[in-house]
Amino acid sequence: MDAIIPAAGLASRMRGIPKFLLPCDLDYLTLIERHIENLIEFSETIWIPTRPELVGLLDSLGLAKDNVVILPVRSENMTQTVNRVMKVSSAEEFQLVMPDTYFYGETPYRIELDSESLVNLACWRIRPEQLGKLGQVDIDSNSRVIDIRDKDPNCKYDYSWGSLVFQKDLSRYMDMSEPHIGYAVKNALVSGEKIRANKIEGQYFDCGTPSEYISLLSEVLT
Repeated sequence: MDAIIPAAGLASRMRGIPKFLLPCDLDYLTLIERHIENLIEFSETIWIPTRPELVGLLDSLGLAKDNVVILPVRSENMTQTVNRVMKVSSAEEFQLVMPDTYFYGETPYRIELDSESLVNLACWRIRPEQLGKLGQVDIDSNSRVIDIRDKDPNCKYDYSWGSLVFQKDLSRYMDMSEPHIGYAVKNALVSGEKIRANKIEGQYFDCGTPSEYISLLSEVLT
């Protein structure tokens, strides 16, 4: 299995500061370094697709190793970024983790696919302040996803998703005009594919907004 950490966003909500560089502990370990440290045990290759102008920043962290590849890409959205990696990788299964996220408590890095599922979503119980800001899922008693909503302020589902493992065949449901891979998962679900939910005990922080990042620091550093 290969891992993908798509780091090609513009970080407009953080005034252009690359979110993957945000420190997440007292030793100033960055968010992306923490993900790499956790993924490296379970991944054949970790792909970091990023804009060409950010390659130097990532190189300055000393991230590139034999199985950590910094891949310069030009893309309009995350779907295109992930598709680019899938075209150059020989893997049949992928784990995707966003570089501006933090998993507090149990982590999803060990999640695997069963033989029948196209996708396995890592899901956290959503906090009240996150409602309408994340992708939310409805899960049945057999841990199957039966509906997905993206940033719907009226959605009452108890769980959000924040990471996923998927088969390469998910590419059949990827529309290059759609903003992120969650839409491909929704397309697959509507088409009858089996999407599994893996409930994670802990908290999920999307540090792409200042308020979530501050909440993370309050939780981790106190």
